[in-house]
Amino acid sequence: MDICMLPKSIRLFLGFIASLALISCQSKEPNQLRERISINEGWKFMKYESAEKADALIYDVRPEIENTDDTKEADSRPTEAINIESGNNVLKPYILPTANPFIKDESKHYVRPVGKPGADFPFVRTDFNDSSWEDINLPHDWAIKGPFLEGWDAEVGGGMGRLPSNGVAWYRRKIDLTEADKEKSIFLDIDGAMSYAMVWLNGHLVGGWPYGYNSFRLNLTPHLNFEGDNQLAIRVDNPNHSSRWYPGGGIYRNVWLTKTKKVHVAHWGTYITTEEVSAQSAIINLQVNVRNDGSETTDITSITNFYALEPTGGIPNNPVANISENARSIAPGESGTFKTSVALQNPKLWGPPPTQTPNLYKAVTSIIANGQKIDEYETLFGIRSIDFDGEKGLLVNGEQI
Repeated sequence: MDICMLPKSIRLFLGFIASLALISCQSKEPNQLRERISINEGWKFMKYESAEKADALIYDVRPEIENTDDTKEADSRPTEAINIESGNNVLKPYILPTANPFIKDESKHYVRPVGKPGADFPFVRTDFNDSSWEDINLPHDWAIKGPFLEGWDAEVGGGMGRLPSNGVAWYRRKIDLTEADKEKSIFLDIDGAMSYAMVWLNGHLVGGWPYGYNSFRLNLTPHLNFEGDNQLAIRVDNPNHSSRWYPGGGIYRNVWLTKTKKVHVAHWGTYITTEEVSAQSAIINLQVNVRNDGSETTDITSITNFYALEPTGGIPNNPVANISENARSIAPGESGTFKTSVALQNPKLWGPPPTQTPNLYKAVTSIIANGQKIDEYETLFGIRSIDFDGEKGLLVNGEQI
């Protein structure tokens, strides 16, 4: 059926759904300046029979759970926190530095302790034979296949869905590299792992993330081996009585390898806001954070073109606005931030169907060094005004919703 034959309200709704899908997906640049490669396939998986039989590579010491009452209201107050002393056998101090990029005050950054915890543990070693482990592809939830647990004394109660989501498990996979990768920065992006994920590469504890509902990124570059295999090993620990709904278990979202030049737009490195929005004009504020993982100070320029996406999601040839920023120097191991604004005339506003259309724009940011483009980064966004009124409620682009 020709989509143009559908009623306008349905066409607008389909456009709204398409806009949400576009926001959740960043396409891979065709010029290979940066690559985002799925590594969902070809994993090995092993889960311990019980938490008591698991290894001692723990994130932290947990207090003993004395009350497992599963009948309290879902919106009741959380259990009071308990302070406990932990010994040197926990790996939390090695994991906390993963969050440093999100801590603005550098004086509060976590310092990684010396040592290589877990390096001698068989599962993290490249030469470990995991042929007897289960073959799986990601996303993977070890609990969803059941069985459902029955009875008031079930190990996992109704509050967590009565599925065996608790336990400790390991995932292993080799990653492939090319000769050209020697000159790149290579990152592991995990969209979600439930929970207390800890990641080793070639026996090195790279980092991790305790919270199961967040995605996180790890820089693999310092631990890569270009003369042989590169072995990933991920330990996941999902405690019982840790949730008041079904949390799932395992690496339950996508996993990616991201490859960039040494100088590149940082992780989530663009931030766009709009102001003074009307049907006649809007101000687009752009912030670009550029990271230098190289060994030399580099002079760079940031150029961003803005495109009004077509209803099908296609990108037109000509931009509707652009920003070219002055060159600046970024030292090795440092980041630099560009902040600029541009005025856009007659913007196509984002608004909810059926009375408005969810129009989208794409910002394409190019990083230039020595006259050559070394990175390209795309950001999808919409332009709209939102107001909250005590009498009228929510207004989007001046319309009461």
